[in-house]
Amino acid sequence: MELLPVIIALMYIVLTLIVRTMLMNEINIDLLKKFFNILVHINFLLFVFYSYNTIYPTYGLGFSFIQSLLLTLLIINIFFLLFMFQKQIYHLGLILFPLTAFVLIMSQSIEDISNTQKVIPEGLQLHILTSFASYGLLGLAAIQALLLNYQEKQLKNVTNSKFLASLPAIEVMEKIMFDLIALGFMLLTLSLLSGAPFVIQNSNLHVMQKILFSLIAWLTFAYLLYKRFSNGVRGKRAINITFSGIIFLFIAYLGTKLLFEFHI
Repeated sequence: MELLPVIIALMYIVLTLIVRTMLMNEINIDLLKKFFNILVHINFLLFVFYSYNTIYPTYGLGFSFIQSLLLTLLIINIFFLLFMFQKQIYHLGLILFPLTAFVLIMSQSIEDISNTQKVIPEGLQLHILTSFASYGLLGLAAIQALLLNYQEKQLKNVTNSKFLASLPAIEVMEKIMFDLIALGFMLLTLSLLSGAPFVIQNSNLHVMQKILFSLIAWLTFAYLLYKRFSNGVRGKRAINITFSGIIFLFIAYLGTKLLFEFHI
């Protein structure tokens, strides 16, 4: 087992504890935020370095399942850092950081099967870039939906919770979720359009299954955004539709890749 991913994973666990402490207002917040900002950027650079060395040797080949998972988490972390100073999203680290740590450890325990991959055809760079970018934004939206779902359920609980009180207001949480979904939806649309010529020329079973579930996910998010802007859908219904779209998107890429790679 390599030492670097273990170190990065442990640092993500430390970052999770720091986020929890910041949200609970247990010590000096300004000082802790400065330390957090430094540590999260250092750890992210290490994550980029590790991901580059894991993925680049097979660049030009179809990514393996674990490489796809690493790249997806890397892009989600990129968007987290980009939005961290603009929106109240520190709380997303409570799920994102442990999940990233888990994937990093898992990347050491799953055998690399990149030698069975096929070469990526020319002209798919835009499709691949927009696909992973949309996964990143919609992945952040899914984490936001998880926390929003927890927040909605805990409102019925009469006991006071310091963690619940530390989260932004439900209206703010919903706005952040829909902002992320809207951006992710635009990139998902571009991804489907840029991949259309390839689908026409290469209609094998793997590609067709991926496109089918991607279209279902696109329709799910399109319906959600339509209902949001037409009659202001919110609450449990919005959260459930978001979860449905994310599940279809996961099946579209990571699910079908897992199925075909490991012959489940």
